[in-house]
Amino acid sequence: MDKIKITEGRWIGKTEYPFIIAEIGNNHNGNLDIALKLLKIAKEVGVDAVKFQVKDIETAFPKELLDRPYEVPNSFGKTYREHKLALEFSEEQLKIIYEYAKKIGVICFSTPFDVNSVNLLERIGNPIYKISSFHVTDLKLIESICKKNKPILMSTGMSTIDEIDAAMNLIRKHTDNIALFHCVSCYPTEDKDVNLRVIQTLQHRYNCPVGYSGHEHGTSISTVAIALGACMIERHFTLDRTMKGPDHASSLEPSGMRLIVDRARRIYESLGTTDKVVLKCELENRKKFRGY
Repeated sequence: MDKIKITEGRWIGKTEYPFIIAEIGNNHNGNLDIALKLLKIAKEVGVDAVKFQVKDIETAFPKELLDRPYEVPNSFGKTYREHKLALEFSEEQLKIIYEYAKKIGVICFSTPFDVNSVNLLERIGNPIYKISSFHVTDLKLIESICKKNKPILMSTGMSTIDEIDAAMNLIRKHTDNIALFHCVSCYPTEDKDVNLRVIQTLQHRYNCPVGYSGHEHGTSISTVAIALGACMIERHFTLDRTMKGPDHASSLEPSGMRLIVDRARRIYESLGTTDKVVLKCELENRKKFRGY
């Protein structure tokens, strides 16, 4: 499929403007005011969508991991459980976030980490589901998402072709409303590991729209991905890269996200057509130098 419908009036595909997602993830630090401020600024810099992560901590992670001490500089608790719980919003808080996004006119959706979170997101009207790279092999979670009959975006970091095949075969039993992201699950990703040509590999193998979810420093690589056919760009988004928290350092601040938005649209415009013709803007010089 060349493109898929993502929301009313908005499609994702090669013939559409790049769909730009600001991944807020955990960069709200569990603070509702910070989350709402991130939404407001994301809208101001021109992104199409913002994305959160939603987890039922006790079912999303193994008990032995949750019980481990986690007293590191970016920790919000003495154990991994306390840390993760500190970064989660309640259902009521998520409703406030989604309602505010609707009010200011930016698409808001989430990545669920477990089936309980899928059901929570359905209750608050989540319009799109993102499957993270971590969950490409979680076929139970994927099937739960498929049954909600919403557009699906899936990252492919840390996954083999066989693992992506299995996930895609399951998804396509339910829907063709699926787009993929080329992604490398290293934080940050070194330039030599980005491998942007994989975008074309995924396009040819799965015949669906493909984007790029980046974790590298800077903005150039993400926007160059559009020249290789990426129709979506996803980057982590923060107010300040020096804030406490696990993802801020590998995120973009507002000025960087604005560059992504502006450059993505400019590169898309410059790709133009495959037809070689004399353009209207060339006619004056053609007549001047050739006489016709």
